[in-house]
Amino acid sequence: MSEKRSAIVTVAFGHSTEHLDHTFSSFAINRGVPLHAFIIGTELPKRRLENIEYHLVAPVPDFSHPLREIYFRRLELIDRLDVDFALTVDSYDVLCLQPLPPFENLLGDADVAACVEHQGSRYILGQGYTANFLNGGVFLWNVPRSRDIRAEIVARGRAHFRTIADDQHCLNEVIQTKHIDRLRILPCQYNYRCHLAPVRQRGCATVPHLDGVKIFHNAACMEAAKKLRSVKAVAALPALPVDARPLTPREQFWRRLRNRFQPWIVK
Repeated sequence: MSEKRSAIVTVAFGHSTEHLDHTFSSFAINRGVPLHAFIIGTELPKRRLENIEYHLVAPVPDFSHPLREIYFRRLELIDRLDVDFALTVDSYDVLCLQPLPPFENLLGDADVAACVEHQGSRYILGQGYTANFLNGGVFLWNVPRSRDIRAEIVARGRAHFRTIADDQHCLNEVIQTKHIDRLRILPCQYNYRCHLAPVRQRGCATVPHLDGVKIFHNAACMEAAKKLRSVKAVAALPALPVDARPLTPREQFWRRLRNRFQPWIVK
């Protein structure tokens, strides 16, 4: 059997095209997996990085806004590459912290894989509701087998403008209504959206470290993340104190009461 071919792909325009070393070049730690940058515009950036293969693509008016064009066209531009698997990532706020497993292993039998957004409980057209609203900034595709899914999503985006980041709505509407049997939901470590302490924001979790994280995706904390010298492959799990004996009902009550004040739910 021939060896499976993979690629890591971004699509960019404007300022980010000259600064793909801000985050995108971090994916070069995945040895043997080439990086491809599709540049939407009339010329390639003057500053080009050696470890990235650049492709110039003429803009089209179909999507009404250049950023919206990037979000949708990256779904179809990967068909121009002679690869079996493609990881598509945002060009300026997605940082690879650890080498990734082979893409065919991450996908398994699925045709598409992605992580749930940090607020995953959403209403969507079609299915009506999902607890697993997928974030569009990091997506993994079996390129030949997902072609019909991607074509339907892009056609939906071309047909009607709702907002600039409309790709996430279309991705979730199409996949979660019609193709759930072809989807694999990845652990959040493959698209980690938390804030890194001390940055805090209502409705988003804040964590003290990025140990165990494969891909970090949070522009507000990107500079702090890039300054980390290293991350551990797996986060440390602290041991729980050992109870010396079974607790009495009164002790259980106080223990349960104290436990209620732990920050379990992100608000």
